[in-house]
Amino acid sequence: METLKRILDFIDRINRILGGSVAMLILVLTALITVEVVMRYAFHAPTVWSGELSSLLFATYVLLGGGYTLYKGDHVKMDILYSRFSDKGKAVVDLIAIPLVLLYCWVLMVEGWSMVADAIETNRTFSTDWAPLMWPWLIALPLGALLLGLQVISNVLRQLINAFGKQSDEGETA
Repeated sequence: METLKRILDFIDRINRILGGSVAMLILVLTALITVEVVMRYAFHAPTVWSGELSSLLFATYVLLGGGYTLYKGDHVKMDILYSRFSDKGKAVVDLIAIPLVLLYCWVLMVEGWSMVADAIETNRTFSTDWAPLMWPWLIALPLGALLLGLQVISNVLRQLINAFGKQSDEGETA
């Protein structure tokens, strides 16, 4: 049981560290957009690359931040419906959602790695004037899906440990 808890702590730590690091992309994105606005309107010299780089950074932010967001419990639920369910109803909805989310993560991971491999093999670039390589940006898709799937598994196993684990004398789950 202790080994399992260490593995779950490791998954949480990866998502916490990566999520915190990826959160800094918002600062980079803000600076990038500010530079583009100044270049465009003050100097009448817009850049070729800033719009595309902004989109790529934001996509990376969203994809790699999913596991961290789940770790923090900040994913949006359909609260308007979910809040009306009893505790038992919420548990049923959660039990239905778990395999669907894991299936979604699996498909994104498998298809994402396929896209990355294809982009590497063909040396594919984005079809813009800037034309950066695709594969470094595509890696965020399968990696983000993997991290989100691992965090789902970590959360579920922690809930099972809390629900069915032995209680110590202090009331903590052993």
